[in-house]
Amino acid sequence: MQWNKRFLLFVLGLILFMTACGDTGDKQEKESSSSNKDEKVVKISAPGEIPGIDPVMADNDFSFNVINQINEGLYRLDKEGKPQLAIAAKEPEVSKDKKVYTFKLREDALWSDGSPVTAHDFEYAWKKVVDPKTGAAYGPQLEEIVLNATEILKGDKPVDDLGIEAVDDHTLKVTLENGVPFFKELLTTATFFPQPQEYIEEQGDKYATDSDHALYNGPFVLDDWTGTGMSWTYKKNENYWDKEAVNVDRIEVNVVKDAETAVNLYQNGQLDRVNLTSDNVEHFQGEDEFHTFLTGSTSYIKMNQGKDGETTDLANLHIRKAMNMAINKEVIVEELLGNGSVVAHGNVPKGLAEDPVTGEDFREQNGDLVEYNVEKAKEHWKKGLEELGKEKLEFTLTSSDSDFAKSLSENLKYQLENTLSGLTINLRPLTPKASIAANVGQDYEMIITGWSGDYQDPLTYLNLFITNSPGNHTGYSDETYDKLVLGSKSELATKPKERWDALLKAEQLLIEESAVLIPLYQNGTAYLQNDKVKDFITYQVSADNYKWMDIKE
Repeated sequence: MQWNKRFLLFVLGLILFMTACGDTGDKQEKESSSSNKDEKVVKISAPGEIPGIDPVMADNDFSFNVINQINEGLYRLDKEGKPQLAIAAKEPEVSKDKKVYTFKLREDALWSDGSPVTAHDFEYAWKKVVDPKTGAAYGPQLEEIVLNATEILKGDKPVDDLGIEAVDDHTLKVTLENGVPFFKELLTTATFFPQPQEYIEEQGDKYATDSDHALYNGPFVLDDWTGTGMSWTYKKNENYWDKEAVNVDRIEVNVVKDAETAVNLYQNGQLDRVNLTSDNVEHFQGEDEFHTFLTGSTSYIKMNQGKDGETTDLANLHIRKAMNMAINKEVIVEELLGNGSVVAHGNVPKGLAEDPVTGEDFREQNGDLVEYNVEKAKEHWKKGLEELGKEKLEFTLTSSDSDFAKSLSENLKYQLENTLSGLTINLRPLTPKASIAANVGQDYEMIITGWSGDYQDPLTYLNLFITNSPGNHTGYSDETYDKLVLGSKSELATKPKERWDALLKAEQLLIEESAVLIPLYQNGTAYLQNDKVKDFITYQVSADNYKWMDIKE
């Protein structure tokens, strides 16, 4: 009977896989049969549709991961996660006060249509990011760093006052408010990538809506992506300045949401890498192709306190603290995940950054900012209901519609309802794309989401929750918190220990004192990878890097 069940799952998996390929299946089959036998092709899966590929408007890890394969900026992370020169031809000239950087760009850097990547492309893109009319979620990345970005984002200064200037086609001058220790790392992220203004304006509303209406300057170009399709391909970019370093010809991606299906496809040779759920980990542990990795991604529940002057019941601090203390995260990590994830009692992950004086890890130093305590949870719940004048509350918990997300939602519902009397949790599973849209639009009451940092600094996790940040989406606003976080990018930028202490205090305010989030876990990844696949580069923070991926017997 067990064999029959597995065989049935395998057959169903193949059906789902073929369905996911949609109308592109026949096309891919024809391409495969006619392609050179020596062609190097890697096959991977994705959890859902691509939310978007516009570097300026990207607001989620999935989009950033895609963008990092098809575009790049002045720097790119190397295999060890250190910034290396990319579109910048050499290290910049830096003024004595560390505020003015003058970059010379590669003259052989081209867009996928053969046109040159110029300093004007960087100036156009950065100004677009901070323009209030754009509404870029990552506009605050430039805040208190690039000259006048803060005032421009607030609408107090014109966009042209931003501290960036295309001196000529291949000379770019950047002026900073303050020198920051992670500036190079910041320049490896998609928010700081160039954009071809003339092409974008020609495309109008069609720009970046599918693979045919975008230009690329990275190792790969995107192919066969319809904007909503369940499959796409990364093809080697023949106009990439460093194309000799790109080893594979194609990376074929198909959306496979069912974990069992993905494993079956891997075992059948139709996928070269697959992430494992707790159901599969024990079975594959010890095998040569089994691997684990602790990422810098943290998962948490965001609670909507209100927007546009309207507050919700989640604006009550006691209610938020009650739910923070009512969840046993060990159950989630050990029974639902089992992939190397660890319980999170804060927002900043462990292994990210060290005290500039003592070398102590940020997470270890700041400790557990929330605890699992049923009695205290009930006390806060009672006080919250009294302050609201209610005997019961009902909230909807939004999540993605993956198998794991559904299991996690059901577990959270069970724990919260069984601990907090009078609480009802309704579940709202959405596609990954719709879930991201609900988060960004603050169209939720509670939502399971998370964050994977962009650079090796606590700021990349704490910067999201300053007042009116396009990445906040919670209704949280605290002047002290804003001062601490923004200060770490301005007057404290050159005072390492004071800056460190300010970031420690900011996280304490966010989690321990204000309970803005319910931290759940720091994500581990257990996966199977074909031994033939080499240099599939992942980092604790930042998007994956497929540039050097190769296939070797």
